[in-house]
Amino acid sequence: MMPKKQEMMLLRQEQVGEDIFRLTLQGEVAALPGQFVQVGVAPALDPYLLRPFSVHDCSPDTLTLLYRIAGRGTLLLSRRQPGEMLTVTGPLGRGFPAGKADRAVVVAGGMGAAPLLYLLRFLRAAGKDVAFFYGARTAAGLVLQDSYRSLADEYTAATEDGSAGKKGLVTQFVHPALSGKKADLYACGPLPMLRAVAALAKEAGADCYLSLEARMACGVGACLGCVIRGADGGWRRVCTDGPVFRAEEVFGR
Repeated sequence: MMPKKQEMMLLRQEQVGEDIFRLTLQGEVAALPGQFVQVGVAPALDPYLLRPFSVHDCSPDTLTLLYRIAGRGTLLLSRRQPGEMLTVTGPLGRGFPAGKADRAVVVAGGMGAAPLLYLLRFLRAAGKDVAFFYGARTAAGLVLQDSYRSLADEYTAATEDGSAGKKGLVTQFVHPALSGKKADLYACGPLPMLRAVAALAKEAGADCYLSLEARMACGVGACLGCVIRGADGGWRRVCTDGPVFRAEEVFGR
């Protein structure tokens, strides 16, 4: 089935951190946590390619994105004003499952937190006991902490320089949350962090789901611009086979 393409009105554009913006659009996108959309960042055809953004939050009549200015495309997007119309295609990709365990441990690294607010809401609605771990290099990388904290039964923040929360890599503090009650593990962030999370899950015997980040153009698996090599040596398209993968698909058993 072809993904839905529509024009959506920009309702709000807020700067919530250093070069980090939260954008809310009016319209229906029936997304699962972990899925993404492709957005036309400018009213003209320059830049021509749509840009991929994970679904930060979703309701029956709004779609919210969280993004950092990382180049010309996102800079142009940050200048869009309420009332303007944006082209949106999606939802796209494979999202997070609910998991089988009654407990969920969710780990975010930097802007990897973007798709995890909607996941927390989804897990809470499913009756899960949720522990959320949010890490960044500095305090400036921890945004919207109150929003994440409100959806977690347990909340831990960490920064590498100790400027906010605990000092160290966020993965250093996850192990106690996996001891005792069986849990499913979810994560999004830099690849070294995901590798560490996968190792924690393997040690605990927990099912683990990872959302990968990759540059992509088409978003539908045609251009092969976002491929990664899987643990079995085969190629995986992040846009269609992911962006959410089981840990063993990426790092092996």
